[in-house]
Amino acid sequence: MNSYVAKEGAGCPFHQLQDAAKTFDFFDQAYQQDPARALQDFREQLPIFYSEIMGYWVVTRYADVKAIFRDPILFSACNALEKLTPNGQEANAILKKYQYAMNRTLVNEDEPVHMQRRRALLDAFAPQHLEQLKHFVQQLVEQKIDQFEHKHKVDLVAELFWDVPLMVALHFLGIPEEDMHELKKFAVAHTVNTWGRPSVAEQCVVAEGVGQFWQYSGQVLAKMKQQPQGQGWMYDMIAQNKAMPDVMTDNYLHSMMMAILVAAHETTSLAASNAVKVLLERPKLWQKLVQQPELIPQAVEECLRYAGSVVAWRRQVTQDTHFNGVDFKAGDKIFLVSAAANQDPRYFNAPDEIDLWRDNSAEHLTFGYGAHQCMGRNIGRMEICIFLEQLTRRFPDLKLCEQEFVYLANTSFRGPQALWVEWNNRTAVGAAVDFKIGPPDRKQLYRQVQVQRIEQVNAECKSIELGSHAADLPGWQAGAHIELELPNGLRRKYSLCSAMDAKYYRIVVKHEHNSRGGSAWLHQHLKVGDELKIRGPKNFFQLNLEAKQHVLLAAGIGITPILAMANQLKQQGRVYQIIYVGPNAAQMPLLDEVLTEHPATVVYFSQVKALDLTALYQSLAPDTQLCACGPARLLDELQQLQPQYPEIELTIEHFAAAAGLDQDNQAFEVELLNSQRTLQVSAQQSLLDCLLEHGLEVSSDCQEGLCGSCQVEVIEGQIEHRDKVLTAQERAAMQRMMSCCSRGQGKIKIKL
Repeated sequence: MNSYVAKEGAGCPFHQLQDAAKTFDFFDQAYQQDPARALQDFREQLPIFYSEIMGYWVVTRYADVKAIFRDPILFSACNALEKLTPNGQEANAILKKYQYAMNRTLVNEDEPVHMQRRRALLDAFAPQHLEQLKHFVQQLVEQKIDQFEHKHKVDLVAELFWDVPLMVALHFLGIPEEDMHELKKFAVAHTVNTWGRPSVAEQCVVAEGVGQFWQYSGQVLAKMKQQPQGQGWMYDMIAQNKAMPDVMTDNYLHSMMMAILVAAHETTSLAASNAVKVLLERPKLWQKLVQQPELIPQAVEECLRYAGSVVAWRRQVTQDTHFNGVDFKAGDKIFLVSAAANQDPRYFNAPDEIDLWRDNSAEHLTFGYGAHQCMGRNIGRMEICIFLEQLTRRFPDLKLCEQEFVYLANTSFRGPQALWVEWNNRTAVGAAVDFKIGPPDRKQLYRQVQVQRIEQVNAECKSIELGSHAADLPGWQAGAHIELELPNGLRRKYSLCSAMDAKYYRIVVKHEHNSRGGSAWLHQHLKVGDELKIRGPKNFFQLNLEAKQHVLLAAGIGITPILAMANQLKQQGRVYQIIYVGPNAAQMPLLDEVLTEHPATVVYFSQVKALDLTALYQSLAPDTQLCACGPARLLDELQQLQPQYPEIELTIEHFAAAAGLDQDNQAFEVELLNSQRTLQVSAQQSLLDCLLEHGLEVSSDCQEGLCGSCQVEVIEGQIEHRDKVLTAQERAAMQRMMSCCSRGQGKIKIKL
């Protein structure tokens, strides 16, 4: 039996969680009601576990789920559409009657054929090619709402969300209008059939619908082949079929036609239902969208993160491998629970909250990631944006009716079967708003705050408190920071050091003598009552609460995140110690506050006695997390020493960003191994910008080489490292690079 190797000190009774893991059933009520909450304890303490009842490994953390998505060779998608409950003889006989021969499609086929086909069909899904479809969706949604707006109470699923995505999918495929109505009759809900436990009778009903759909869609496809001048995705596939019949086979065309309709229909319908439900459960957020419709694309992304329609994906291990403490065997089956990963606090700040200003919402895993990421994601985004735009504008007082929400019992898809809403006012608010297709522009995501208090901490530092009258500021964890957008056009990041439960954010800003204008402007011009734009909070400097103890090392203004960490550890009753280094007491901000709240703090006045970092490492017990924030020379020395003490976890935060595009840049070439594409990165752009420009949704956060979010795996080539994330050993290995700032030399090959 495979086993998960747990760290000691993981927290509550570990053996009890292991016992619960063995009997974990996706069809238990807890998972069916709220998958993320049902797996919360597992994600925190046993993030990869084996369910003997299900016969699957369950993966719950964001980093692990993403890493498995990233490697389609080791972790095959071949079982993505495998039926949890195999058909009985009766259902199979029905399918045979209709000569049903559905084959593998983009969702569940392996390399190299998968990428060959994907590349041939990808262009039609690019944002610039979906503009015409967007106008069709807008008109269709408007017509549907016109038909029910006089009722004052409707089930949005029945009246809007079920029908529109199906019609959009048929239109996108290019199905002739005379056949659309007939094909709609055969639209079958595959959720229970594939990912549930259907009865024999239910299997037979679905098989009848699937068989009829297969038979009629084959007739439609044959007719379309006789009209190659038609417009739509299926016509693109027909052209590819003629150009490379061995790759784009007749059966593949037929299978993909059916697969696209199923994928585009149910997932979008359920996602739209979830989004409206989540927003109406929080009336203040609904009103915010009424007042600021420009926030709708971000609201869509945040709802996809918090309550996406796809809650889990499946993979199968192709060879024995060791992955994050688990020994997988070839043939092992894996459930990647994206719903749990999307609420992982290691990646998303305050993940249980709906934050319309969260600027990494689009990095959710609802659409999957990597080679098998959903190609139709921008169509789904577009449809939900249009739903929300028209509903918020035409029904500003929309609210949920009293009702019991019913969900189909299954492992992987989630959304209410009905969504009853009501309204009184039918007066449209404002003019229609148009949105760009694709993920929201994160640069436009900021929240407005007001300066509530400014206090001089010492001769060089000011404490600044920021609050908001418009909405509650989101919660945060120690180590987090916010980014200020200043009136002089500069953006600067500052660590939070207010109390965790405060209604305001507190930062401490040192007036740097070599300031490029950020700290100087704040010290010279900022006053109480001023309005500022901020982004965040974000956290690249996290406490590992599984560590036995923590040593917190601060130098100078680096005390700000360290103080927040100490406050959190003290509140939780954990073992910790602060070491605070500075030239003298007068130049050590918050020293009095630190000593009052944490009297065991060890203070080093560097002009009197230097801190011996080697001795510090030698004094630390195994399984200690050493958190350090300070000048580069201190952190560099810590990083150089750390490999000698592998039992110590070093976590650091730099003051300054890495050098980036202001250096003497050279253009370079990047070959994408998974996508089988080669791109040119100009001297004026980063690798990250180039990848995003070509439709590859690479995660990123700080875009300054500080956080590690945009890391890509390098297979071949030389790298000019400019980040402050990788260790010296990692840089020398030339296997990883930060795409936001580091550059290739000549040509590099990356796994993307």
